[in-house]
Amino acid sequence: MKVAAIIVNYDDLEDTEKFVKTINEYNIIDRIVVVDNMSTTISAFENLKKLENDKIKVIQSEKNGGYDYGNNFGIKYLDSLNEKYDYIIISNPDIEITKRAIEHCLEIAKNDNKIAVIAPRMFDKDNKPIRRSSWKIRTFALDVVHATRILEIIFYNILRSGEYSEDDYKKEILEVEAISGAFFIIRYDVLKDIGLLDEEVFLFYEEDILAHKLKENGLKTISLNSEKFIHYESQAIGKSLNYYKKMKQLYKSKIYYHKNYNNINFIQITLFRILKFLRNIELLIEIPIRKILKK
Repeated sequence: MKVAAIIVNYDDLEDTEKFVKTINEYNIIDRIVVVDNMSTTISAFENLKKLENDKIKVIQSEKNGGYDYGNNFGIKYLDSLNEKYDYIIISNPDIEITKRAIEHCLEIAKNDNKIAVIAPRMFDKDNKPIRRSSWKIRTFALDVVHATRILEIIFYNILRSGEYSEDDYKKEILEVEAISGAFFIIRYDVLKDIGLLDEEVFLFYEEDILAHKLKENGLKTISLNSEKFIHYESQAIGKSLNYYKKMKQLYKSKIYYHKNYNNINFIQITLFRILKFLRNIELLIEIPIRKILKK
């Protein structure tokens, strides 16, 4: 098997350098493409270029088009090299994963051609499993409940029905619907067949869109729970947006996803816009409380 890795950097030079240097030592990875997604940090691209060798290529995108755009930019660059790969690793730079975890994922994937995506379970910096390492594809009803804190509290049981339980995660090989975009391995031919990642979303819902496409094609997504990776969640793109900007981007992606992949109507779209307004009111109270608790 031939394996390539795509790492998108945006103002996260330290994490990117550390991660790329680590996986450069993994002989199971044949090519590493680092995409600088038009970082604002001075000389970020020039510093990343110092990582280049026979295995590592560093390129710069034409704009900061978000997660899917940056990864697609790297995939298209691989195509330009006319190099053939069986699997592509899509990864944030702010993670830690062992060579064995990647090897194990590949071993499982190669034995079932219906497996399109596979990843270890995601853990946080304190080495605790993250609840939303994987989840069920978000339906309109689930996203209505998830729209405000009040609705989440009132309809908590409905909210949790969209997640996998700890009993589910006790299975070594768990078939899931959507999996975290922080790290996953995808079959290269599948990625090409589904038309790559959807660049219309800048941030949020990328995983649900991918999950929808895979499910539509009868393909499997696997959480390999006997392995793990640690996600430090230090992405600069998330830190560069305040709560209100994140909320605006979240609802833009939410409406795009449901309109294009769940065929919601005008009334349902209007409901989301009303819920966005209510969520912004909640933030007027929630943000000051968060700041106080951080002190």
